[in-house]
Amino acid sequence: MLVLLFLSWTLIAPLISFHNTGKAIANAQRAAGLQVTCSPAASTWLAFVFGLNVWYMQRELNRVVEAHPGATPGTQVPLAA
Repeated sequence: MLVLLFLSWTLIAPLISFHNTGKAIANAQRAAGLQVTCSPAASTWLAFVFGLNVWYMQRELNRVVEAHPGATPGTQVPLAA
């Protein structure tokens, strides 16, 4: 968050951050035992399309949460090895 806050004017730092966030979401999908549908490249390029990358990344992250219905916040869930 600090990178985006203080270095957003550089344009390079936010793009790297969006790419790394896309990779983290893909890893979370993999750990949840889901098919990986989050593309780090798509999350980076969608930043140039009216900021749709935020919507895209949130939608992909919601898939991980929806994989464990009924889990209350703070509880541990089994992950794929």
